[in-house]
Amino acid sequence: MSATPLSPNSYLAARAEFESVFSNAARRARNWQLVAFIALGLLAFRIGQEGYATVTSRIVPYIVEVDQFGRAQAFGPAEPLKATDQRIIIAQLAQFVRDVRTVIPDAPAQADVMRRAYAYADQGAGVYLNTYFADPAHDPRLLGLELSRHVEVTSVLPLPNSHTWKVQWTETDTPRQTDAVTSFTPRISAWEALLTTRVVPPKDASTLELNPLGLYVTSVTWTQLGAATPSR
Repeated sequence: MSATPLSPNSYLAARAEFESVFSNAARRARNWQLVAFIALGLLAFRIGQEGYATVTSRIVPYIVEVDQFGRAQAFGPAEPLKATDQRIIIAQLAQFVRDVRTVIPDAPAQADVMRRAYAYADQGAGVYLNTYFADPAHDPRLLGLELSRHVEVTSVLPLPNSHTWKVQWTETDTPRQTDAVTSFTPRISAWEALLTTRVVPPKDASTLELNPLGLYVTSVTWTQLGAATPSR
């Protein structure tokens, strides 16, 4: 018996069925690819948003007024100062000099004082301080083994038409050890420094904690006024 030949319509029907099955599979694959690309795009957009928010985030200080019982009476965001109060600059420069010149026998306390002092030092002032303290005769860590130093700021005056201040202070060095044979007397010396400053408002929490005003000493030079004299 001879096979019955297929009609042209049979080939066309088989071809249509084949294309229908595989074209549907191809469309499904393409649709899933589109979904995957859209999901990746949304993920990249979200990551970009998070990165931008992290880079541009800043601290917004709030002022809270409380009564005698500690209950909040009024609060709101602190407004930027139109002009920095000169009294605040004087107070912070005096604190900077006290911190940077004080010598404390206790090593952790000395490290904390120097950390506060360097929070006010810009790059130029930092170079000066590093060079000065690199000398063993000026290193407060070594000096603390032999003496303690008390610093009393006597004046902080601005120089006209500039951002430079003249600071004067006295230092009292007291030896740590005394005995009955040798008498150690505290010695007092007078000092003067020229400090140039600039103000850069803080934008992160760590800077806000140590330098809330954003006052930086950009250059510093100091000198001793005469020889140290024994205290009476």
